Amino acid sequence: MVNFFKLAIANNLVAGLTAITFTTAIIVTPPCHAVGANLDLKGINFGIKVGKIFEKIKKSIDKGETNKIVSYMFDIKSEVEQYTGKKIDINETIDQVQREARAKGQKIDDKYIKQIKKDLGKQDRKQNHRAVYFAQCAELDIPYSTLEADFHFDMNYIMAKSAHGKDNKQQEVPVKIMVGVTVSLCGLFLLFVPLPGCQTAGGWLLNTGIGILGSEALDRWDTYDQENKKKDK
Repeated sequence: MVNFFKLAIANNLVAGLTAITFTTAIIVTPPCHAVGANLDLKGINFGIKVGKIFEKIKKSIDKGETNKIVSYMFDIKSEVEQYTGKKIDINETIDQVQREARAKGQKIDDKYIKQIKKDLGKQDRKQNHRAVYFAQCAELDIPYSTLEADFHFDMNYIMAKSAHGKDNKQQEVPVKIMVGVTVSLCGLFLLFVPLPGCQTAGGWLLNTGIGILGSEALDRWDTYDQENKKKDK
């Protein structure tokens, strides 16, 4: 099939790929240029890790591998939280994405924002559960299994929803909105870090994410995706 996703953002990718690499920007730029930044080994290590994730996100956007971007977003969130020592409220950041998009003429319906908060909120809690489960396994000196950790989380989640009688109705979120919001989140997370490379890459990701929200080409890509889902049923 024609990769509408790739065609829609080709121009943005060219600009990003020809720019200085993320990690190099962090390591080479004098620390005095970054207000509040302390470029030590911790900063360099952070830059290397996040730089690799940044490159993965760009490749996923280029190839239209939307299923991987959410995972990379949580990887960036985790690295930023560890580096800054501050917990990121994902719901507040999603609200910020909505405001940024509105300021640039891209409206995201509240019903989609609500569903995205549900979906990413659940995934965020699952990520936290994995970390706790890993620590418990290490303390008890038993093998850690992601599948087992996720199984425990899913069972607890289902029982909690059943006990509280929560509504299980799901709102279908168009692909371009989910991807646009997720990529924008990656950008905002990086903008929380006062390092020059983070500011550059964060701004690029934020603008790319908002650009995805307004792509007509992705409307056709989303229609194709929905048609294939119907065929699989």
